[in-house]
Amino acid sequence: MIPKPHQSENLAADVNRLLRLLDKEPSLKGQHNIAAIKTSRDKAIDPRFEIVFAGTYSAGKSMLINALLGQDLLYSSTGHATGIECYIEYAKSLEEEGVDLTFLSVLEVQEEVNDRSKTLELKSVDITQEGAIEKLRQQCKKITGEHKGSGKTEKEDEADGLLALLDGFEANHKSIDSAKNNTYKMGELGLSKKDAHDYARRGTNSAVLKRIKYYCNYPLLEDGNVLVDLPGIDAPVLRDAQLTYSKVKETNTSAVICVMKADQEGEIETAEKKLIEAIRENSGIGERVFYVFNRIDKTWRDPKLKQELDDLISEDFSNTRREIYETSALLGFWASQLKKTSESERWGLDSIFKAETSKGSDGVEGTPSFVLEFLDYCDSDKLPVDKFTDIVRRKTQTKNEQYLEIINRYKTSIIEQLLQDSGIQEFSNAITRYLTEEKRPELFANLASDISELCNSLYESYLEERHQWKNKPANIAEITEQDLAQIAKEVWEIGEVFYRKIEEEIQLLVMDTCEDFKQDFNNLHQKMQDNLTELIKNFSILGAFANTCHNHHQVTAPLVAVLGQAFYDIAKGLENVLVQESEILIASFFQRLIKKVRKQKYHRQLCNLLLGDDCGIVQELQDIEIKIIEGVKVLASAECVFYIIESPDLYDYEDSVWLYQFRETLQEASNSRDVKRMVEAEEPIRQLLEIDFQAKFKQTIEVNFGSKIIKMLNKSLLSMAENKRQLIWQQSARARANKRQAIKKEAQAKIDERNQKLREVEVKIADYNQAVAGINSYLEAMKLDDYKLPTIPEDNSSATLSSINVNSVESNNIPPESTSSFDSENDSSAIQTYTEINLVELDDSPESIASPDPLVRPTYSPAQSESSKKLERGQLVEGRVTKVTPDVVVLDLAGTVGLLHISNVSCGFVESLPDLFEEYQLIKAMIVTQDDGKGRISLSTKVLENSKGEILDNMKQVMTNAEARVPKAVKKLPKS
Repeated sequence: MIPKPHQSENLAADVNRLLRLLDKEPSLKGQHNIAAIKTSRDKAIDPRFEIVFAGTYSAGKSMLINALLGQDLLYSSTGHATGIECYIEYAKSLEEEGVDLTFLSVLEVQEEVNDRSKTLELKSVDITQEGAIEKLRQQCKKITGEHKGSGKTEKEDEADGLLALLDGFEANHKSIDSAKNNTYKMGELGLSKKDAHDYARRGTNSAVLKRIKYYCNYPLLEDGNVLVDLPGIDAPVLRDAQLTYSKVKETNTSAVICVMKADQEGEIETAEKKLIEAIRENSGIGERVFYVFNRIDKTWRDPKLKQELDDLISEDFSNTRREIYETSALLGFWASQLKKTSESERWGLDSIFKAETSKGSDGVEGTPSFVLEFLDYCDSDKLPVDKFTDIVRRKTQTKNEQYLEIINRYKTSIIEQLLQDSGIQEFSNAITRYLTEEKRPELFANLASDISELCNSLYESYLEERHQWKNKPANIAEITEQDLAQIAKEVWEIGEVFYRKIEEEIQLLVMDTCEDFKQDFNNLHQKMQDNLTELIKNFSILGAFANTCHNHHQVTAPLVAVLGQAFYDIAKGLENVLVQESEILIASFFQRLIKKVRKQKYHRQLCNLLLGDDCGIVQELQDIEIKIIEGVKVLASAECVFYIIESPDLYDYEDSVWLYQFRETLQEASNSRDVKRMVEAEEPIRQLLEIDFQAKFKQTIEVNFGSKIIKMLNKSLLSMAENKRQLIWQQSARARANKRQAIKKEAQAKIDERNQKLREVEVKIADYNQAVAGINSYLEAMKLDDYKLPTIPEDNSSATLSSINVNSVESNNIPPESTSSFDSENDSSAIQTYTEINLVELDDSPESIASPDPLVRPTYSPAQSESSKKLERGQLVEGRVTKVTPDVVVLDLAGTVGLLHISNVSCGFVESLPDLFEEYQLIKAMIVTQDDGKGRISLSTKVLENSKGEILDNMKQVMTNAEARVPKAVKKLPKS
C-alpha cells in the first residue's frame, strides 16, 4: 500500500535529520546539492500535487482537461476566458462541490484597458469617471462595425475583448475592489453550481475574473491532485502569458502537461520553444513532464502535415523519457459524452449540443462544431472511404442530417472507434495511472536518488571516523611508547626542516629572488651613486693641493699630484659609504632570518622538546652575523683600494677636449709656478674623474661585490645548518627523557578523547541509521527496494572502548551499550540515542552515579525514580529548561529529567533548538514514553500542534492553549 502524504509526516524529520548530520561534518560541506534534496523532500511530503496544463491559448488545454475529467467543466473556446487561472481540486462528496470566483481589482482592469487601448491605437480613459466607459465603448463599436465580409480581423477580436472587459466591469462593479482581489464562494453570489459554471463562461464575466477554483468529487483528484489551467503562452495580454511562465518556473509546481498544436507546419512555435526550455530548467519538475500534441485530427486529411509532425517528434523529443501523446481533445471528449445520449435526443443535437443547434433568424438549424469535426473525421483516411464518403459529400442533406445518418447506421461502434482514434483514452489512462499509482513512488524514488549521494558520503565518513579512532592506542603504556617513538621521528624532521629552510633562504639569494635583500642592495647602490656624485661635485683644485702639501709636510707640491690626491679622496669617501651600507645590508638580512627562524613551527617544537633550548640556533646566527659583517667590511675596503689606481680607459681619450684643456692649463701653471692657474682645469678634471670612477663603480655593484657577499653567506650558513642538523639529531634521547612524564600524563586524556570520539561517532551512526531506516520503510512500502539507502553495520569487533574513569567523562559521553540499543516504536529511538548520555552532564552530584565502574550504565537517585512513577504516558507536564543542546532540550519536571528531542518538537523543519529554547524557560509538553528504571521521560510538543510548524510560528499560543489540545494530542501519540 502506498503511504499517503499525511502518513508520511515523519519522512521530513528523517530527511532533516540527515541534513543536520551533514551540517555537522565540515569536510562534507559544499559537496551536495542541499536545495535539490529539500525540493525532493517537500515534493514527497506535500499533500498538494499541482499538474499545470501549459501551451498556446489555441492548443486546446481546457478541452483536454474536460476530456480527462469526462465533464464539460471549462470553457474551451478561444476568447476572453483564456486570461483566467483555473484550479480544479478535490471535493470529498457531491455536496461539497462548488466554485470560488476571484475578481480582478479596479487597478488591474484599468491596466488591461490601457493595454488594449494602446493596441487598438485608442486613447485610454479613466474607467472610474462617469461617461468614460461609454465613450470608449463607442470607439470599439466603430471598429467592429467597419468590417465587411466573413470572419473577423485581429483588430476586431481585440476590440471585442475590450468591449467585453468594459461590459464585465460595469456588470460586476459591486464585486470588484479598488485595489485587492475579492474572492466569493458561489453561494455568496447567490449562484448554484450550474449557475456558477454558466456565470464563468459568459464573456463579460470571464473578462473581469482573475481566478476560478472548482471543487469536484472526481477520483482522479484524490491524493491532493490539482489540475491547473493557465492562460496561453501567446495570450493577447502579455501579463496573462507571463503568469504561465512564472507558474512553470515555480519549484512547487509538481508536474506539467505541455500541450502543443499538432497541425502546425514545420518547427514548433517560438513561444512553445521558450515554454519547453523553462520547463526543463525547473529542477522541481524534473522528468514529470507529459508532452501532448493536440488537434491531431487536423493531420488525418493531410499526409504532409502528419509527416512533418512525425519528423518533429523524432528529432526534438527522441530523448524524452515519457511517451509522446497525440490527441484530439474535442473529438475525444464529445465522443465520450455521446455515449451517454441516444437516438431519441438525436444523438446529442437536442441535449448536449442544444445551444449550438438553435435556429437562427432564417429558421435554419445551427451546426455544432463537433458535427463538422466528426464529418471531417468520417471523410479522412482513419476510416474506410467506401463507407462514409458518399454520405459526407452528399449535397442534398444538411450537415446535421449527414451526422444523424452515420450515427444511426453505426451507432456506438463509430463512437467507440472515434474515441479510440482521438487518443484521449490512451492519454487519460496514462495520466490516471500516473496520478493514482506511479506518482508517489516516483516522488520517493527521486528523493532517494537525490539523497543517496549524501548518505554514501555520511556512510563512508562515519566508517572512516570509527576506524580512525578505534585504531588509536587504548592504554597508557601503548600510547607512551607510540608517542616516544614519534618524538624520535619529530626530532629528525626538525633537523631536516631547519637545514632545508636555511637552504631555501640561500637559494633565494643565489637566484636573485629575495626581494628584501634586493631592495637593501639597491639602497646600497643608490647611496654609493649619490655619494660619488657629491664627491665629484665638491672636488676643488685648491683643496686637493692643500691636502697634498699637508700630507707631505711641504709648502708646495707637484701640480700633477693634485689629480692623484683627488683619486685618494674620492676612493676613501666611497669606501666609507660602502662599508657602512654593507654593514646595514648584512644586519638587515640576519634580522629577518632570525625573525623567520623564531616564527617557524620547527623552532617552537625544538624549544618545546628541549625545554626552551633551541640548540643554539639563534645565538649561532648572531655570531655568524658579526663574522660576516667584519668580513664584508674587509671586502668593501679591498674593493675600494683599486679605486685609487686610474682606469686604463682614462688614457684612451687623447683627442678629447677636456684632456687637451687640462694639459694646456697644467703647462701654463707650471710655467708661471702659480697653482691658482690650475683652477681653470677643475671642470675638465671633474669630467675625468666621472669617467674613471663610474666604470670602477659599475664593476663593483654589478659584478663583484654582491656575488662575493652571497658566497660568504652561502658558505657560512650552510656549514652552520649542517652542524646544527647533526646536533639536533643527537638530541633524540634527551627529548624523549624530557617528555616522558608529560606523555604519560597526556595518555589518559588521549584515552578519554578516543572513547569520547568513538561514542560520538556511534551516536551519529545511530542517528543516521534511524533516519535511513525511516526512509527505507517508505521505499519498501512502495516496492522501491532498489532505491533503499545504506545502513551502517554495528561494530562487532573487540571492545571499542577502553576502561576509563567515569568522573573524567566530558559532557557528551555515552555509555557503550547505548550505541547499539534503540527502541523501534517511534521517534523515541532518537531520544534514547541521546538520553543514554552519561548524566554527569545533567547532574554533577555524587548521588547521580551508582557505581564507579565506568562501563556500568549510571543509575538515578530513588527520589527521581519515585517522582517519575507519578507520571504517565499521554500526560501534559510543565517543566523548566535546564539545558539546550543541538539535538535535545532537557527539562526539570519536579525532580524528574524530561528530554525533548528535536524530532519531537514540531512537524515543521526545526533549524536550531538553541534558537527556539533558552535555559530557565517554562514549557509544556506531553509524555511520549517513560522508563521508570532509568528515570528517563521522553517528551513531545509536536503532538500539541494544530497545524504544521505551529510551535515554530506561535509557540506562545500553543503553550497557552496546551490543556485544551490534550484530547487531540493523545490521539497523535505513536502506538506503544
